[in-house]
Amino acid sequence: MDFLSSGSHAIDRLLGGGFPLHQISLLYGEAATGKTILSMQCVLEAARKEYKVFYLDSDQSFSANRMERLAGGRELAERIVLFRPEDFDEQGRIVENIENLLTKTPILLVVDSITGLYRGGQVKPEGYFGRDRELNRQLAQLDALGSRFAAWILLTGQVHSSPTGGEWLVEPVATRTLRHWSDLILRLTQTPRPNVRDCFLEKKNGLDVSGNHCPFKITDEGIEEA
Repeated sequence: MDFLSSGSHAIDRLLGGGFPLHQISLLYGEAATGKTILSMQCVLEAARKEYKVFYLDSDQSFSANRMERLAGGRELAERIVLFRPEDFDEQGRIVENIENLLTKTPILLVVDSITGLYRGGQVKPEGYFGRDRELNRQLAQLDALGSRFAAWILLTGQVHSSPTGGEWLVEPVATRTLRHWSDLILRLTQTPRPNVRDCFLEKKNGLDVSGNHCPFKITDEGIEEA
């Protein structure tokens, strides 16, 4: 039970078995790189094992129809508890109160994405200090849940680009905060090949790593080896 499969043998090998228990795992990348579909596959893996699954759809990108197609029916899809917070404060309240729903049954908690609502709405420059503090508070609560319960915490993150050394550097929104709290980080990227993405391992067990990656293909059936 130490690892939760990603639903992809290639990605599981990259991770050394799957997503680790009691840790915060972060998937980040530009739009259409596979963050949500990979999260959905993890959800199905957890549901098949009869774990509790909580899904915070902060980006409004969760598709019940897509989930049913991946699951091959409605039975597994109906085991998912779906939350759709309307703003960043509501996301925080859900994170704060999720502990009241937990039992001894192992859980998977997905937040897709942790920074979607963080960037939403009209915010004055001085208001971002408060949002940074709130994001840090939410991540601290998620870290505590992962430590105290049999839980996998899976986050997705949006990105921003900045010029560095003549190139554009793509990083997660709220980079320093997310990198601090995340024990495992995967960066998903586009490739020149249609429907093929690449998955780079950047952090494992709290330590930065580099050079390890694996391509994968997005199909109607989910993620497959490329």
